[in-house]
Amino acid sequence: MDSMSPQEVGARFGAMILGAELSEERPPSDSPLGRVRAWGEQYGTEKLTPEHVRAAIEGRPLPPPE
Repeated sequence: MDSMSPQEVGARFGAMILGAELSEERPPSDSPLGRVRAWGEQYGTEKLTPEHVRAAIEGRPLPPPE
């Protein structure tokens, strides 16, 4: 039997339904998630806003922290 917790099974199932995949690896640095993570590591994740995520998805530069 697999050793996944019920939460992990649910998360993986939800990801499959949405056409996504859960991964333990870091995202590519040029992907939207990779860019948001790098910004958060540099300036602090508590300073991230929806505008930062929107900019990353659209391929625009992420604005500096306020």
